[in-house]
Amino acid sequence: MQLLRDLLSQVGEFREPDRIEPLRGLSNRNFRVVLGQDEYIVRLASPRAERLGISREAEAKALRLARAANLGPEVIRYILPEGHLIARPIAAQPFSETPDRFRELVTLRSVVRVVRRVHALPPIEHSFDPFARIRASFERTVKAGVALPAGSATVLCRLDEIEAARGPLVPPYLALCHNDLFAGNLLDADPIRLIDWEFAGMGDIFFDLATLLVSCDETAPLSDAHRHAILDEYFGEERPEHRRRLDDMVLVVQLHVVAWGLTHHALGTPEHGWEGFTFLGFATDLLTEILKAL
Repeated sequence: MQLLRDLLSQVGEFREPDRIEPLRGLSNRNFRVVLGQDEYIVRLASPRAERLGISREAEAKALRLARAANLGPEVIRYILPEGHLIARPIAAQPFSETPDRFRELVTLRSVVRVVRRVHALPPIEHSFDPFARIRASFERTVKAGVALPAGSATVLCRLDEIEAARGPLVPPYLALCHNDLFAGNLLDADPIRLIDWEFAGMGDIFFDLATLLVSCDETAPLSDAHRHAILDEYFGEERPEHRRRLDDMVLVVQLHVVAWGLTHHALGTPEHGWEGFTFLGFATDLLTEILKAL
């Protein structure tokens, strides 16, 4: 809390807030700050951003682009190099609170239209490579002597096959992507807004589209009907090549979530988000479910 007060003391009108309320968060520490009739969200960014593959400069640029396109939050202050930020809250529920609504095809198509607008934003100088991130995380974990579920090497072989089949990533499949389109980051506003742009960077549009399939549950991808809706809304039709890339990328997204958990475990990130939650337990449980489905 002292770090928060030190930060607020440097920002003019925020020096003497009326109320501070902690909010749940896993990677960063988040707070609701009340000043008179106004509320703000303050994020104290993780000091481990670079080791997580996060570029705060890239996030700041992506947030500016998103705000200009009415896709993201209004950021009052973004503090570099740390990445702390103060933003106005958006009066809308995340789809994590209403997963059944998210799964409705008409809603999903609306989300896809927003994602297509994200991919049309100008490029930034930062790349997001989930394949490299996954491999690095697994390698670190093994070197640290952490026991992974039996057969874990199988998923890395499958990862190699998927990357080889995709080939070089070039436009139009290379674009500015959000890269973290889980339901908690998708706000059911009008229009739909996206928050938490930490992983934003130039990447594979199919990574964003595949994330929508596991947005509400990493272990249970959505149905064939949902996959058709995503591809039809984004491309105007469902092509076999697009379907293959989407299906393949679902596994990549799931493994990236595993890698996220393993990396936080390796970094010793405090586990203050949910009671009983551990990064290692989360990662190994998800990896076990992935192996069962292969």
